[in-house]
Amino acid sequence: MTTKKGRARSVRHHLTAAGATAGVAVLLAGLLAGPAAYADQPEPETSASASASVEPAAPVDPTEAPAPEPTASAPAGADSAATDTPAAPAAPAVVTEVNAPVIDGDPVVGGTLTSTGGEWDGAAWLHFTWTANGDTVLTESLPVGGKSTLQLMNGLAGATIHLSVVASLDEDGAGIEAGASDVTVGTGTFQNVSWSGAVSGTPKVGLALSVTAPVWNGPFGMRANIGYQWYRGTAAIAGATGAGYTAAAADSGQLLSVKTTLSLSGYTPLVLSSKQLSVAAGTFTTAPVPTISGTARVGQVQSANAGNWAPTGAALSYQWYRGTAAIAGATARTYTAAAADNGKALKVRVRATKAGFVTAEKYSAARTIAAGVFTATKNVTITGTARFGQTLRTSQGWSPAPTSTSYQWYSNGKAIRGGTYSFLNLSSSLIGTKITVKVTVAKAGFTSKATFSAATVVRNAVFTTVTAPKITGTLKAGSVLTASNGSYKPGPSSVSFQWYRNGAAISGARNRTYKLASADNGKSITVRVTARKQYYDAKVVASGAVAVPMPPVIAIKGDGTYRVGSGLKPGLYKATGAGNSCYWERLSGFSGSLSQIKANYFGPAHTYVQISAGDVGFHTSGCGSWTTVTSTGAKATRITADGTYRVGVDVLPGTYYASGSGNSCYAAILSGFGGSLDEIIDNYYGSAQIIVEIPSYAKGFTIQRCGTLTRY
Repeated sequence: MTTKKGRARSVRHHLTAAGATAGVAVLLAGLLAGPAAYADQPEPETSASASASVEPAAPVDPTEAPAPEPTASAPAGADSAATDTPAAPAAPAVVTEVNAPVIDGDPVVGGTLTSTGGEWDGAAWLHFTWTANGDTVLTESLPVGGKSTLQLMNGLAGATIHLSVVASLDEDGAGIEAGASDVTVGTGTFQNVSWSGAVSGTPKVGLALSVTAPVWNGPFGMRANIGYQWYRGTAAIAGATGAGYTAAAADSGQLLSVKTTLSLSGYTPLVLSSKQLSVAAGTFTTAPVPTISGTARVGQVQSANAGNWAPTGAALSYQWYRGTAAIAGATARTYTAAAADNGKALKVRVRATKAGFVTAEKYSAARTIAAGVFTATKNVTITGTARFGQTLRTSQGWSPAPTSTSYQWYSNGKAIRGGTYSFLNLSSSLIGTKITVKVTVAKAGFTSKATFSAATVVRNAVFTTVTAPKITGTLKAGSVLTASNGSYKPGPSSVSFQWYRNGAAISGARNRTYKLASADNGKSITVRVTARKQYYDAKVVASGAVAVPMPPVIAIKGDGTYRVGSGLKPGLYKATGAGNSCYWERLSGFSGSLSQIKANYFGPAHTYVQISAGDVGFHTSGCGSWTTVTSTGAKATRITADGTYRVGVDVLPGTYYASGSGNSCYAAILSGFGGSLDEIIDNYYGSAQIIVEIPSYAKGFTIQRCGTLTRY
């Protein structure tokens, strides 16, 4: 709040009635003259009414009262009474109230309150203090006759306004205070508002409408707040609170208007309404002619390109036409040209719909649809085995799938009579010829297409082996081996044989049987059987191989001591003597010391010894000659003679029971044939009525004085 020139004066005396008279003047004169003058002043005679209207004098403010003039000191011996009583000054002018201050004007926001400060006698200056609810809002000092003005801004609405006036002799002197009756500030009203209420723009869905703001030149530079609300009929449109509004789909066919509200604190809001406008349905501003993409052939996909419609958000639907007739069910954006479209004009209609808008539709240019063509997704090929007695078939792939397929088979380029099926049975007359097939596909609305396969040559049929030939007979030089034919499908009309030694054909060995010769010792013998039949390729099938063992070779001819090395090679040997007095030693030297005996044996001559590379010598007595061993044996399940046997070769593993007598039966399970105690896995000595388990992991088994052992 701006404060005018002047300041509030200190209050000396407050007159509340208009008739303060000589008594008051005398009182003021007395106060100004000083204590001595006031003491000699006679008490005024006043009426009861006058005395009732005079308030007691306020104390003098020492900061504003003028300081007394200093006096000269009395000389020494002067009369004190003469010096203590100064001369009384002249009495000052007196201010008196004639009429109390009055507040003029309409106490509402936007108006002004004025006051001339009342009527006074003797006053030269009036000091105005305006307060609102006790808070000072304006102070100013004016010469008598001036008018103080208070502008009622919007912040003063509802406030109680009080005016206090102090009248004084001079601008800065003390004075008399009087107050005007309080007034309350009421709310203002907007005056002189100009607004045409016209709505600019075309009232159509999708188009923008707007109004200008009302004009109000508020007092004291005040500015109103302006708000807007658009209405559809009598209902406010949610969110439509600006000066502009775009007509929506819901406005189509409705009456549209806008209300603008002026508001300001301290003012009663002013609502202004525009005229109502009838809103028409919108129209599309951009409606392009659709185009069609894709190959214009039967079987190909045709795609409609609708373009960009404006405004956006339209729902687009499609209808395809053959000539001028709508195609039933063809309402998607794409359409596959059908056989009925062959040679016809095809077009598409695009229809745009949007709420509040007039439905619009556009047609594309027509295009003529040509006959469709087949595309091979898989080349025509002949499948199956091209041999006599077999059946050939065709394999192919087409897009689209044909409705009919025809076939013609050819032999060396000549059509085969009756060869018009998807398969061909190969007869003997076709052996050696080149076979091809022509496949022709057809479909309504499509151009037929014929395609040839690559050629394939027909061969003889082949045998299927059911069982391979097999060799039987004793594997020993001088024995006769016999070969079986094997079995085949179909059965051959003839078979022939050829025997092989280690994979090499044996000259002259072309019969079903073959007599083993010494040259076959240690060799692998096989036979190949050749099956033959008319219109069939000869079938050669080999038998499984049989190994002819090397016959034992005498390594030691009789009793004696032998050096291990060049004369006697390390290995497994078998004694060929008889009786139970066979003795042998494995030696580490030839001094005859017992310490040089690495291992020894005494027992039946039916035994084995494993001579190792670390042995220096070998001594034998009563064992007969020693021979090398073969990899084959009897694989017996009965043991009838005492001795040592190879497990899995001479005898089979398993559970055996003895049928002997006496109590000196001895049996041992061996892990080797070196004669050391470490090679005894387990052993037994006692009654001949025993049951013994010969495990498959054992290398050897020794039995003495137990009778015959039989496997369960």
